[in-house]
Amino acid sequence: MRKGGNLEREIDKVLKFLDSQGIHGHKNHAKRAPDGTFIQGEPFDYEVFSPSKIYCFDAKECQSKAWPLSAAKLSQVNNMLKCSKAGCESFFLVYFTSIHKLIRFDAKNVQEKLGQRGSMSPDEGVEFDWQVFLK
Repeated sequence: MRKGGNLEREIDKVLKFLDSQGIHGHKNHAKRAPDGTFIQGEPFDYEVFSPSKIYCFDAKECQSKAWPLSAAKLSQVNNMLKCSKAGCESFFLVYFTSIHKLIRFDAKNVQEKLGQRGSMSPDEGVEFDWQVFLK
């Protein structure tokens, strides 16, 4: 099974439910040549256009007690910060498999921690509730 696949399957279910509620969300995909050759990665994984906000986020799974910041690509952080400047909610959504919790780390907070330390613990973020997309 592909790393991060469980969380992405769950997000796909949420996107399908949101669609049934009249809310658009989608997964971004890497740019590829017609033959499938990789050209460029996606800016981040997902966008959700809720009634009150636009959400931009990257989904990660973590099997340890702290999320390694090496998993936060600088290009993703920079793209999410640009979205934040435009009024979007931008974050890394990390599922900690050992404690079964989905934690949101704001892109600005991740940017501040990059280079200062190697990881972020769940208590440095906030527990995420999918219901936020409905508001």
